[in-house]
Order: sequence, then C-alpha cells, then structure tokens
Amino acid sequence: MWIQRIVFAGIMYCLFALAVGSTYVIAQHDGRSAVEDAPRALLSAPSIDGRPGRLDLARYEGVFWARYDRADQPIAGNGYLDGARADIPKGVLATARAFGGDAVTWQPADGRRFAIVAQAEPGGDVLVAGQSLHRTEQRATESLVITLLVLFAGAVVTAVGLVLSWLLGRRSVPR
Repeated sequence: MWIQRIVFAGIMYCLFALAVGSTYVIAQHDGRSAVEDAPRALLSAPSIDGRPGRLDLARYEGVFWARYDRADQPIAGNGYLDGARADIPKGVLATARAFGGDAVTWQPADGRRFAIVAQAEPGGDVLVAGQSLHRTEQRATESLVITLLVLFAGAVVTAVGLVLSWLLGRRSVPR
C-alpha cells in the first residue's frame, strides 16, 4: 500500500513540476520576445530623427536608435557608449542589408546587454533600434527564484502529505 502511495505522490509531483516548469518557460519566452516590441515600434515610426538626443547606454534602459551608412559608420542616433555613438557589430548590419532586417542580443561590454533590431533602408543605410535587457533579465531572475520556491513548497507539501498518511494509517491499524 505504501509503495502505491509513494508512486502516486511522485507522479502527482512530477505533473505539478511539469506544469510549473512549463509556465516558467512560457513566461521567459514571452518576456524576451516582448523586449523587441519597443525597438520595432520605433523603427516603424514615420520619423525618428526628433527623438531625445545623446543617451548614455551605460545607465539608460529605454529605447535608443542609430543610423549606419554603407560603410557601417554611425551617422545619426541617440545611443552612446563611452562617449561615442554605439558601434553595432558589422555582422548585424550586413545581415540586415542582405535579408531586410535582423534582431539579436548584443553585449558591447560586461554587464550591458541589449535587444537590437536592425532594418535595411533604401540606399544602403541601416536603421537600428534597441533597448536594454537589464529589466527583462532582472524579471527572469525573479521568476526563476519564485519558480524554485514553488517547486520546493510542492515537494514539502508532498512529503508532509505522505508522512500524515503514514501516521494516520498507523493509528487505524488494530494492534
């Protein structure tokens, strides 16, 4: 009888863990995909030249933009790193020109990560918009901690249930 209870509890906990884990994965995917929404919206705006100027990407977590010419040189934009316009990897610009666009995670320096979207323009220029991943990654870490706590609580509830079942079963056994 005990083996059946333990197996049943194990199966139920595995189903619980699968449901919690699936929820975590879906939340992470949605969060990472959503971080590209603001840069994509900025790229689809009729004009971006009037956006705020000179944003220090070391501290700014909002949306920034940059325009690159055919020689991959930044010619306009408001995203600055270490006093200079952001220097997006050349591969991103080449891919955008070849396929019309590209979306990547970019890490120019330790601790700074950005979701960037590049879009080719007529004439060979490439328009890039991006946003810091700091808040998204912070939410991901918080979600992981919560998920692990929920899984731990589920294991505790399962163990307590098994112990209580065992204790109640001992009382009802005639001696």
